Amino acid sequence: METGYDRISIRALTKRADIGYATFYRHYNSKDELLTSYLGAVLQEVQNELKAEKSRYEQSLAIFSVLDKYKGVLAIALNLPREHRAMMPLWQKVYALVTDHYLARDEMVIPLEVSVNHIIQSVSELIRWWLTDGQAYSPEQMARMQTELIISATEQVAVVPRGAAHRENPTSQREPALDATDAPAPSSS
Repeated sequence: METGYDRISIRALTKRADIGYATFYRHYNSKDELLTSYLGAVLQEVQNELKAEKSRYEQSLAIFSVLDKYKGVLAIALNLPREHRAMMPLWQKVYALVTDHYLARDEMVIPLEVSVNHIIQSVSELIRWWLTDGQAYSPEQMARMQTELIISATEQVAVVPRGAAHRENPTSQREPALDATDAPAPSSS
């Protein structure tokens, strides 16, 4: 997977995975179908880790911990255009999940669809950056950044999680502070 997605052939995939060419085609019609299936499985694993009783930070940490396990393929996938046929099913599922999670604070000021799009675009870009350029930061650090920069900020002005009255105070003490000692050391280049 060291080359770009479009340059990866089925032959190269089957050789690297040590499976037969015909075996691949018994399960998938194309590498796009394989990637769609793989991404669906990763998304399902993320969903399995998200629990309503978890704080924003704990949910973000669950996301980054799962993504860290699959970073090689995800770095390639997240650099594909959103309109790519292998990516469309993922983005449709993510959009539905985020939309189902939130209610707009005031539909007249910031419509839910705008807030959902903002969250998805911001989080996916943060993840893409982390997977391709920012691996010096741990999943814990990334979870804290996502929680503060994107989730908490958007919830303050635009959306409220469904069932928020039953959830913890947004300033939960379970979310560790990120300070200057958490930043990676500058690279010596």
